[in-house]
Amino acid sequence: MAKISTKAQFKTYCLRKLGFPVIEINVDDDQVDDRIDEALSFWRDYHYDGTEKLFMKHCLTAEDIDRQWIYAPDAVQFVIGVMPFDLSNASINMFDLRYQLRLHDLYDFTSVSYVSYEITMQHLRTLNLLFSGTPQFRFNRHQNKVFLDIDWSRDVQPGSFVIIECYRALEPDTITLTGTLSCAPGSNTVTGTGTKFDQELVDFDFITIGTEQKQVRKISNPTSLELLGNPAQTYTNATATIEGVTDVWNDRFLKKYACALIKRQWGSNLKKFAGIQMPGGVTLNGQVIYDEAVQEIEKMEEEMYLMGSLPSEILTG
Repeated sequence: MAKISTKAQFKTYCLRKLGFPVIEINVDDDQVDDRIDEALSFWRDYHYDGTEKLFMKHCLTAEDIDRQWIYAPDAVQFVIGVMPFDLSNASINMFDLRYQLRLHDLYDFTSVSYVSYEITMQHLRTLNLLFSGTPQFRFNRHQNKVFLDIDWSRDVQPGSFVIIECYRALEPDTITLTGTLSCAPGSNTVTGTGTKFDQELVDFDFITIGTEQKQVRKISNPTSLELLGNPAQTYTNATATIEGVTDVWNDRFLKKYACALIKRQWGSNLKKFAGIQMPGGVTLNGQVIYDEAVQEIEKMEEEMYLMGSLPSEILTG
């Protein structure tokens, strides 16, 4: 069997595994699509392969500060941290204690113990945590908002950057961005019309404009972004797409789980005709199919929960 790379191939595979075309699968096409979407949603929520870790950079605007929250793209599943706003982790100069420790105590790692240095650094990190701390945040993916519990009038200002550590759901299919865009070979700036670049993209995403694939360097605002490199030709009111991770459709757990959900739907449909005898003496028994599918689903979900497949930092914070 060839590698599955599209939803249509995935759908055909699931039906074949259940017995089609030798056996008629009494499930509507829309029901199959719904069960596949349900399986994909569960896979993204609980399987470690369903998400990717990234650091989302956002340049704060006056609007962000006034409303006191940051918009997160729909693809963001979990937010696990926000980088501190202070300069304690920035580049150090010669008057910094860390610089002096390295200069005088660690000039030669072959003859000097680094134990005292490590203890000192742990002490400095503890002091920084006590007096500066890390920004507290609240996030719910159904709101698409990251709330920062900070003093917005003192801690940040327009033009400041916020780095958010988060997990993003993998999208298996190519999606088309909202609105249209225009760009020219003389500039790497892309201007959008009716676009929501800051809601649908993150920095360094790859997008396809016409026949060209370009990487996003910086998202300036919802209607403007910069590319890494200029486009080869002029585009006016063009559409842009994001290529999906097609290997998702070949995931072993996703295939098994989707087949079980479709099987349960099949059994649920047939249960309504329990006891009806078909030509040739065959009697429909949807309850057996339904019960088998329920057992398979419960077993797979229990294994998923027990495995703790999500990254531990999501569960522990």
